[in-house]
Amino acid sequence: MLEQVGSQAKTPTKPARCVARTSKDFVNGVCSGYLEYYFTYQDKALSDQDVYAFLVQNLLDAQGTDVFNAGYCTGWIEALLEDREVLQ
Repeated sequence: MLEQVGSQAKTPTKPARCVARTSKDFVNGVCSGYLEYYFTYQDKALSDQDVYAFLVQNLLDAQGTDVFNAGYCTGWIEALLEDREVLQ
């Protein structure tokens, strides 16, 4: 996460740690899952069962590779955590 400082500089608000990637599938999945959340789920009510069903369905999706599916769920969760208070 970045924080705007003044009108020019941006500084990290917490240490940046990267996930080592072995293929483009993970990154493609993360980007797709992130966008899917904001396009489809942002304004909808979600329960814990909805989140569970999403994860199970998409981790086991035969259309994507296992690595893409893991990235897809990771991106979706990242967007979810940005958008909502999960642990209230």
